[in-house]
Amino acid sequence: MRNREASSSREVELATPEALERLLLIIALATLYLTSIGAGVVQAGKQRWVDHHWDRGHTSLQLGVRWRRQQRQRGWQSFVPFQLDPAPDPFPAIASRHATQAASRTSELPTAA
Repeated sequence: MRNREASSSREVELATPEALERLLLIIALATLYLTSIGAGVVQAGKQRWVDHHWDRGHTSLQLGVRWRRQQRQRGWQSFVPFQLDPAPDPFPAIASRHATQAASRTSELPTAA
């Protein structure tokens, strides 16, 4: 019964519009922060340190999460957060080869007129 009460109290805290707005703001800022770190990783040419695929398979957000997770343990450099280059990503994330092949097979199907 106690766990149910604790669970319901958390639901009540997020039930207010102000609490929900604060939570969404925190999530948005964390996403922006980690995406900007990931973009710094790509600009420094160090994405292979956290993305071991032959082709780039992770988004800037995922690269930022992986960089921050390993940064302290390994003594890696910090990147200046919240600096995003408005130019297109020079190494955009791509789908797996399997997903790319499946998409190309479905796009080749004839469509009804």
